[in-house]
Amino acid sequence: MSRHIYTLKKPASWHKELWREALPLGNGLTGVLIPGAIGKECIHFNRHDLWEGGFDREIPDITHAIKSMREALDRGDYAAANEENLPRALRDAGYGTPIDCPHPLGWLDMAFTPSAPFKHYRRGVNMQTGEAFVEFTINGCHFRRDAFVSRDADVTVMRMKADNPFTATYDFRLYNAVAECVTTERSIYRASADRYTEVKVEFAGDVSTTVSDHALTVTGTDYMILIRCASNGSDGSLDAVMGKTYDELLQAHVALHKPLYDSVTVELADDEAFAATNEQMLDEAYDGEASPALLERIWRFGRYLFISAASEKGNPVPLYGLWHGDHHLAWSQYVANENVEITYWHTMAGGLSYAIPSLLRYYTAKLEKLRECAKQMFGSRGIWISAYTTPYASGPGVPVAVIVNWISCAGWLCRHFWEYYLYTQDEALLREEILPFMYEAALFYRDYAVEDGDYIRLYPSVSPENTPKGHTGVVAQNATMDFAVLKELLTHLLCGIEITGMYAHEETSFRKLLAKIPPYMINEDGAIKEWMHPDIQDNYHHRHLSHIYPVFPGSEITAHGQPALFEAFKQAVRLRELGAQSGWSLAHMASIYARMGEAEKSVECLDVMAKSVVMNSLMTTHNDWRRMGITLEWNGEAFVQLDAAFGAVNALQEMLFFYQKDALSILPALPARLTHGSVCGLVFPEGTVDIDWNEQGAVRLTIMAHRAVDTGLLLYGVERCRLRLAAGERKTLDLTV
Repeated sequence: MSRHIYTLKKPASWHKELWREALPLGNGLTGVLIPGAIGKECIHFNRHDLWEGGFDREIPDITHAIKSMREALDRGDYAAANEENLPRALRDAGYGTPIDCPHPLGWLDMAFTPSAPFKHYRRGVNMQTGEAFVEFTINGCHFRRDAFVSRDADVTVMRMKADNPFTATYDFRLYNAVAECVTTERSIYRASADRYTEVKVEFAGDVSTTVSDHALTVTGTDYMILIRCASNGSDGSLDAVMGKTYDELLQAHVALHKPLYDSVTVELADDEAFAATNEQMLDEAYDGEASPALLERIWRFGRYLFISAASEKGNPVPLYGLWHGDHHLAWSQYVANENVEITYWHTMAGGLSYAIPSLLRYYTAKLEKLRECAKQMFGSRGIWISAYTTPYASGPGVPVAVIVNWISCAGWLCRHFWEYYLYTQDEALLREEILPFMYEAALFYRDYAVEDGDYIRLYPSVSPENTPKGHTGVVAQNATMDFAVLKELLTHLLCGIEITGMYAHEETSFRKLLAKIPPYMINEDGAIKEWMHPDIQDNYHHRHLSHIYPVFPGSEITAHGQPALFEAFKQAVRLRELGAQSGWSLAHMASIYARMGEAEKSVECLDVMAKSVVMNSLMTTHNDWRRMGITLEWNGEAFVQLDAAFGAVNALQEMLFFYQKDALSILPALPARLTHGSVCGLVFPEGTVDIDWNEQGAVRLTIMAHRAVDTGLLLYGVERCRLRLAAGERKTLDLTV
């Protein structure tokens, strides 16, 4: 069995919500979910741009609220500051705007009546080709269904095969829409003007058909179903693929999908280990710990899932990717106080930089509204971004204190955009979009910051989504994350000014602002304080780890550069309590521990994930629905959230390699169970690295320099040598512990 193929012994089985455990397919524009049923199958179809219910309204001037909140905080009245907050001011001004959510496109219903009980059932996905399969045997007759969503033609292709002729009925339903319905001898057409959706299903092959009540009954042994999904007036036609074979269409798709999937490879176990099904691997992890094969499969699945959801032409990847099986799902928007960012952390080192420009352009398209938010809500220039946005809603559409009072969304997103420039050296995009966006984010901070002696204060200030100990609300002051993001943003912006010469007239004022950021504070437990104010106590019972930002995802504080401060950040992570965690926070913590060199603690976070939030399909949930005490509870529910799956990809990569402050860190947090393995193609700004290691402690490192390299080299966290390579040079080093 190939390490690229994952299999399951059973179909999706989540009661009434089979889509949760379905096989995901996608090309960045169209997403498909295949539950794998034999008798009555319901295959879900989604499009990246099908959203409804949201729009923007003019934002009222509520700047008086910031003044009132600051007056309350100046006198130490945190209760009043939380009472007279921005959401209340918006409500008092009559402001309210709905925020849209993605909705399904529709479903292909398939009905088949088996003549006897089935045997030898399997379903799975070849992640390297982006192809799903369902197979089983009935009365000695082998049945197999294959499917993929073409990255080349934006068409879903399904192949139905059996040893003997079989009869099945097909019908397509559009979601909650008034649709035109036309069924011909070999096709089903559905269109909806009100939803701007269209589906055309064609059957190709040697079949006999009958039409009944807009459904098509087909009898044959080997035929294709071609499904074109369109939305919001998007172009496309089945004409270009008619007459082509399944293999021809698959080959064209694989030519685009496979290079993305193979751009980086990680191998952590021997080939034979991948004969195990997902259920077998997860049962082993539930009983003990995640095997190397499961860790590799989780890494491969997360990458596959991201590639299948991310397109240069589509919207960014939201929390459900392209696989929402229902409407009005929790957190189905772009939530950027953690979740958008964790989704994209792995992309640059993982060779998937192609996905970042669509994320950038999603937000730059909203600049006019984001400036209005900054002006009307805070009295500031520049931009303010709500943690919750959607394609059609850019204002403060979720009017709760933890969202509306948080100021660092734009600054955190700028990290991704600056990192994209560092890795790609795309100076045109830097000048045209990245640096102007960073400048707008910095302008907001410059107006928002209040000088207080030698330093500035940032208040009101929220540390997502935590409440200080002894407080009743999230609104406080001087959240450590706010200062860390501001420091990073200004540092990168000043580098951009030096590179491009843009905004040079503002350089002095930005340098003054940077110099007035106060130093980080340590509390009585020896941990970095989450709020840099002596009157505010830390609350350790929380899933967010925002104040660890200077260590991860930032890179300001390192073990070698500031060892005492680095230890205080480690202590802050140690004090976080297990039962307060969620799926994504476990992935986040795994990345933090990897950055800190804590290999066993890092992989233990992934063990806990496997026990609690990873379903058989490897899709992830927000929390454990079985109430085992190792994640927070959510009223007995567990919502699908794929950011944990994406975050686990980054955590595995961080265990094996990361680039930080002019140093390549090789195997910085290698768990003991990963006795041997290899990685190929992990990216740093000047090139790529390949790493092989074995049980004897030998490490072979190969570096390919795409640009000139002059950097340090760390192995297992210990400094080894200085590396200097010319552009185009390749160097191999054999190292031992």
